[in-house]
Amino acid sequence: MQKFNGSMVADNVMGLITQLSKYKTELEGKIYHEIGRFEKSTGICSECGQHHVLTLKDRNFTCLACRTYQGRDLSAAKSIAKTGELDLIAAGIVARVNPISQQKSAIKTKVFELSELAVGSEKKVAA
Repeated sequence: MQKFNGSMVADNVMGLITQLSKYKTELEGKIYHEIGRFEKSTGICSECGQHHVLTLKDRNFTCLACRTYQGRDLSAAKSIAKTGELDLIAAGIVARVNPISQQKSAIKTKVFELSELAVGSEKKVAA
């Protein structure tokens, strides 16, 4: 008789969620990318990038450098998104494109294009 291992069940569920997320992302023609498991994301200011040491009970913090008050989880999510974006740009998978708009918008949209050439190449082809 085997012992029930709750950790194994949690790992299997997370694996299933990851597979489904990857499938859905690729089905829609988008790029799925995971950052490193031990990449630091918690305690990084989403405005200036300053690193802070937080305990588990610290749910909000004020950045010591830019004095921005922010939530731990939202700041970590923004840090993960930025890390993933920089990973993809560094690998030459996507290139950041600044669209020229007719009018200024309060909403900032990041636009990327797939890169078909080697890393360091100057020419990029829109997907």
